[in-house]
Amino acid sequence: MSNKIIIVNRLNWIDWAKTIAILFVVFGHIPEKNGSFGIYYTYLFHMPLFFFISGFLTKKEYFCSTTLKKYWHTLIIPYFCYNIVFYPYWTVKHIIDFPNAGWFDFIKPLIGTVLLQLSTPISVCLNGVTWFIAALLVMKIILSICNNHKYGLRFMTILAILAALLYIYNEHYRLYTNFPLVGFVRCLPYFFIGYLCNQNNIIQKRPQKKDYFICIAGITISLIACTYGRTSNGLIAFGIYSWIISIAAIGGLLSFCKLLDKVHLSIIDNVSIGTVVIMGLHWILIGVTNFTLQKLLHISNIVYPLWVAIALTLLFTTIIYPVILFFKNNYPFMLGKQSTKVQTDNTSNVNTPFI
Repeated sequence: MSNKIIIVNRLNWIDWAKTIAILFVVFGHIPEKNGSFGIYYTYLFHMPLFFFISGFLTKKEYFCSTTLKKYWHTLIIPYFCYNIVFYPYWTVKHIIDFPNAGWFDFIKPLIGTVLLQLSTPISVCLNGVTWFIAALLVMKIILSICNNHKYGLRFMTILAILAALLYIYNEHYRLYTNFPLVGFVRCLPYFFIGYLCNQNNIIQKRPQKKDYFICIAGITISLIACTYGRTSNGLIAFGIYSWIISIAAIGGLLSFCKLLDKVHLSIIDNVSIGTVVIMGLHWILIGVTNFTLQKLLHISNIVYPLWVAIALTLLFTTIIYPVILFFKNNYPFMLGKQSTKVQTDNTSNVNTPFI
């Protein structure tokens, strides 16, 4: 029996949104000049956008053995698979960078993987970008537990507000920099907002005329806010500007994607289906490229101009694209899929938060 994934009646604009979101993620990980407008602007919304979409695609689930089994197939297995794939690359690079490393150094990334990419005295990040999968797993578990209780959504609301305040305070004063935890508190509110938007039909699932206005207004407001926000001082100003930029950019980009709803391309479908593959593999391509150029150019750290970063984003996605097709036809679990199944709508999908 073929493992090929058959998908029908998807919301095309969601596929566009996920494709754009993952491109921003790759772009955000390519080193550019510190302080550049593109890096600052992208950093403020690219992961919130991805978590917002993940929340939007999350059904109302209840914490039980069936839910845990689903998370095992759609999140836990991909998380460990992409860290296992990454380990040989990490080992070779570590040997080159630290030829006298002790044996325990090679155990630390394995412990770090179990600790969801946390860096501690006994652990280091392995495939650090997979913190997204780990964070999403924790968020979905918390949400499903809250759904089991009468006042669960109130608790989730309070938790999201506290997470937003904690992130703003920590980010402004730079008190703690361990990114998996910082990323979790940063993105939890957006995941929950996305979930509420779908549950309460706040975002229409079909394009409307007002999307033209929302698209232009959202992107314009986010760019203006970023221009002024990056030079502002003070905790409150940082919090206000960061949220204005994120919410406006998310709203503008989602409306832009809804305007593209009639443009149906199979490559967009496949990139959308394979976002977890791009998430899991792009860090290797960036690392190999950076290392090779640093050796050839005899420099310690490399940064790229904007146009090169954009070109590399498209190049790395193109390189990974055949891998997505291969996994789609042969190993769907690498896409966060349980098994061959015909799916009817990616807003009601029960298999994975990515498709």
